[in-house]
Amino acid sequence: MPNLGNLRLLSRLNVPRAKISRVNNATLDLIINEVARDINARLKLLRTDAKFEKTAEQYKYDLSDASDTVERFYKIDEPGIWWNSNTVAVVNYRRLFPRTVKWLDKNQEGWRNQGSGDPRYYAKQGKFLIFHPTPSITLADGFWLYYIENTIDMDSANYFPWGHTSKISEYAFLTDLIIKGVEVWLKPPVGKKQEGSAAMAEYRALADEKEAILLDSPDIRANVERTKITLRNVC
Repeated sequence: MPNLGNLRLLSRLNVPRAKISRVNNATLDLIINEVARDINARLKLLRTDAKFEKTAEQYKYDLSDASDTVERFYKIDEPGIWWNSNTVAVVNYRRLFPRTVKWLDKNQEGWRNQGSGDPRYYAKQGKFLIFHPTPSITLADGFWLYYIENTIDMDSANYFPWGHTSKISEYAFLTDLIIKGVEVWLKPPVGKKQEGSAAMAEYRALADEKEAILLDSPDIRANVERTKITLRNVC
């Protein structure tokens, strides 16, 4: 997996008109970081999970505030959100049902005025998570969230996509996808707008190919299949 410095070199080799006199390193770094962010969004590379505190009488939690929920949140992953229905000493995590505020309004009439209790549903509204019923007790690590992390921008030539200071060798096969994504951004500014549109179609097709390779991994394939079965059972 090339670092940022080598990605600059490969990007300029791929689009020779993108000389440093036309596209400086700061601009190229911005583009490379945006492409890395887009690839993470498409392929869900940075899957993770974290627990956060369940607070009595607090129904809304801010996903953009790491002190309230988790760090670097991008989107909820398939396993969703679980809550500890027992104690810190004797845990018993149960899965919450994913819903929307519209669904709550239609199917849980008067839910905003109901008292607190054991959470059963969650809804995402903008940057907030809403739980219903509102938790009745405070419990450390009361919620367990599976999610996709946001990327950290590479601001040094020695940093790597998705791993930041560490190289993730498993994702080395995505290098050509990064370069193709950068090409999409570079072609219009150097007078190749039509080629830029064609590059976008190629980028999307290549991303689909890379996703198929990722899904061919037994652990990821098993996780996707298990999630689908679980969702059919709980929803």
